[in-house]
Amino acid sequence: MVQEASPRIGGRILSLGPDGGRGPFDMGPSWYWPAFQPRMPELVRELGIRAFPQAGAGALVWEETPAECTVFERGAPDDGSMRIDGGAAALVEALLADVPPERVMTGHRITDLRCTPGGVSMEVACADGATTTLDARVAICTLPPRLLARSVGFDPPLPESVRADWIGVPTWMAGTAKFVAVYERPFWRDAGLSGEGRSRVGPLVEIHDASDPHGRAALTAFVGTPAHARSGADQQLRDAAVAQLARLFGDDAAHPVACLLKDWVADPLVATDDDMQPLRAHPSYGGEAPPPGEWAERLLLGGTESARTHGGYMEGALEAAEAAVAAALA
Repeated sequence: MVQEASPRIGGRILSLGPDGGRGPFDMGPSWYWPAFQPRMPELVRELGIRAFPQAGAGALVWEETPAECTVFERGAPDDGSMRIDGGAAALVEALLADVPPERVMTGHRITDLRCTPGGVSMEVACADGATTTLDARVAICTLPPRLLARSVGFDPPLPESVRADWIGVPTWMAGTAKFVAVYERPFWRDAGLSGEGRSRVGPLVEIHDASDPHGRAALTAFVGTPAHARSGADQQLRDAAVAQLARLFGDDAAHPVACLLKDWVADPLVATDDDMQPLRAHPSYGGEAPPPGEWAERLLLGGTESARTHGGYMEGALEAAEAAVAAALA
């Protein structure tokens, strides 16, 4: 039985279209690297999903100041990164196709966990305001450890040292905002540009071509504005982002057909107040304290932050889930 607090399945995997509904543009994780992430390409093949290389041919634009923009000519760099046709949400949809609908409960938030002689009892808050109880031999939790420690009650309580350890595990992307500008065509390619950019000015600090193989054109970017300064300023951020894209890629960039913004720090099902400080580098994951005592055989951590070699990536989610399922079956 899958219990999901959100109205949708996927967590930080979110793929939107120009109207804000389901579409090909990833507002969460976008890439995987087959050269060193074996589970993702295997899953893509198994599910019969199409993947394609990240576009990269052309020059890179570097913005040092608002008046200083440098174009770096280069060949066709290939870091081996791949994207999912239709957005990463296509993975989630394909996986769900094999799960009976009655086994997937959305809008169901686990509020409390309690050890029982036969396993674990879960208190569930439902979207309609009702509450219910679910009993299981073992629970696999895909919540980030920080969110688990902050939002779920435990009986018996977690030792404070374990709780503090989990709170100290950064949630990848939780403090991040992503912006996508959708266009009629990938006009930047006409000028020999790759659509890739870097900026010390902002608000966008890292930009990529988010176009897909079906002619749907877009630029995607990570927002560098600190989380506290973004709060309540979505429209100002959108306007500043479009103005910046016009500085970097020309007047055509000033006229997107749609703009998408996802600020993950504002999502209470992903982020906590601990995530207001931006991460400066990719953390080293998988070292948090395991569930202690009675919890060890009743609660298994299966989210990407619990992966030992690919934490924070989609590959890490698969790695952690494999380990959790193997432990549950054992």
